[in-house]
Amino acid sequence: MISIINDIKYNDSGLVPTIVQDYNTGDILMFAFSNEEAVRKSINTNIAHFWSRSRNELWEKGATSGNRLNIVNIYIDCDKDCLIYMVNPDGPACHTNTKSCFYTDLNNKEREVPLLETQVISEVFSIIENRKNEEGNDKSYTKSLFKDGLKKILSKVKEESNESIEASENGEKDKIIYEYTDLLYHMMVAISYHDIDIKEIYKELEKRIGKTKKDYTLDE
Repeated sequence: MISIINDIKYNDSGLVPTIVQDYNTGDILMFAFSNEEAVRKSINTNIAHFWSRSRNELWEKGATSGNRLNIVNIYIDCDKDCLIYMVNPDGPACHTNTKSCFYTDLNNKEREVPLLETQVISEVFSIIENRKNEEGNDKSYTKSLFKDGLKKILSKVKEESNESIEASENGEKDKIIYEYTDLLYHMMVAISYHDIDIKEIYKELEKRIGKTKKDYTLDE
């Protein structure tokens, strides 16, 4: 990643526009400017740094609030004059305590933009990952599953699977939706337990599109 630094085209003020995007959901979180020092700091620490034009100083996002932006990757555009920080946020990205700075439309109306289907799953998976790694929070059901271990998690997957089958057999739509949602959640907990990123599941599903089962069955 260091190699891109020499390719970046900074403006006359020595700054490059920097877009911040949620790695898991694809949501645009914020926009800022970075100078070369901020870019280097971001790369070396894996924490998003920017240049504050109002304070005229280097700015580590979340240094005060704790809502840091953990960098997964950095992209540069085709003209090499704009960056995207792909991040896992520790909390709200906006100083107004909202997830994203972009929550008001041009009519000055605040609204929530629905997540795409895969983004909903990614958002839930991100929360599961955070619960797995955070300290304390003994009231969290998700945290308790990880604490109790794989045997407990798999027993819940089996339990929810049986309840989903029963709901399907009874044919009640609301019950089917409810039970399969529970099953999907516990399956994601099991996936997270094995340190598998949900994107690996997406990739596996994508490989299967338009193919027969024999084309993607694992060799025994």
